[in-house]
Amino acid sequence: MDFSLFSKLAGIASAPGREELLAKEVLAAVKPCCDEVYTDRLGNIIAVKKGKGGGSKVMVAAHMDEVSLKVRHIDDKGFLYFTLTGGIDPRTLLAQRVLVMTEEHGLIPGVIGAKAAHYLSAAEKAQGVDAASLCIDTGYGAEEAHKIVSVGDPVVLDRTPRELGGDLFTSKAIDDRVGVYVLLEVIKNMPKTHRNDIYFVFSVQEEYGLIGAEAATFNLNPEVALAIDATGALDTPGMRPQDYVVALGKGIGLTLSDSTTIADRLLSKHLIKICKEKNIPYQLRVAARGSNDAKVMQRAGGAARALALSVPVRYIHSNVETACKSDVDAAYNLVLNFVSGDFEG
Repeated sequence: MDFSLFSKLAGIASAPGREELLAKEVLAAVKPCCDEVYTDRLGNIIAVKKGKGGGSKVMVAAHMDEVSLKVRHIDDKGFLYFTLTGGIDPRTLLAQRVLVMTEEHGLIPGVIGAKAAHYLSAAEKAQGVDAASLCIDTGYGAEEAHKIVSVGDPVVLDRTPRELGGDLFTSKAIDDRVGVYVLLEVIKNMPKTHRNDIYFVFSVQEEYGLIGAEAATFNLNPEVALAIDATGALDTPGMRPQDYVVALGKGIGLTLSDSTTIADRLLSKHLIKICKEKNIPYQLRVAARGSNDAKVMQRAGGAARALALSVPVRYIHSNVETACKSDVDAAYNLVLNFVSGDFEG
């Protein structure tokens, strides 16, 4: 895994509906390597690698957006109140740094403060964290804040990626910057000759309801589709092994089913065969909850053989998401071997 490249991608602010900064980076990377690259009206980037003919139309997608906040009110002291975009646990937001994505003034730093512990009443200590009561302090007073920030401006977490021990790393936005990273590396290293037409889609607004991938799938109408995304790994203290679903360091997760999608059986068997033949570590994922772009890829353009490849991530949808480099490498190797092959849709 090229941690330097991943860190560059993860450090870019890319809230749902405001993916333009990351899109600029992606476009610069894919244009020299693809036969065709374009951006649709929603902001999805479609990078095409044409096959030699006689194959299937294959869509491989990763989403560019990250969980975020959105400014809903600026009070008479300049503090910003917000709503949540994506499944963020409000407990993880206390005492965190953020960046407000303004239209005309760029990224504005701020902090989500917390009332000091020695000023809390017994009732406040027993009370849970309510996102509606949290606010962002940018340092600006009301007059300046109203000039710089607008209601509707998105807010992303501000956290630098770090390498940990045991082949692990931590960052905000591992979901789904690992997918973006994998697709960029696959595009760069694909063989020149392959059978299928491959449509790499860097989608938008996944965290807001799979919006970008649904529109892209409707337009492309693929026969085969893979979503490369992150998924929650529950191999942490307090959890039973049978509830882990996936674990770090065990390989890429092949999602056979979740709350909205049953993976295509033939595609599942083909991917497992690749893993076995190429010695790619993998784990089978059956989840009772959750969803991803595979849901809409399977049906939005008509029936498609679809499956989600899921990179295990601890503490998902927080500013300390944690993943394993070898799992990311497994995702890369599986996708590269798949798109280089001749699976028929």
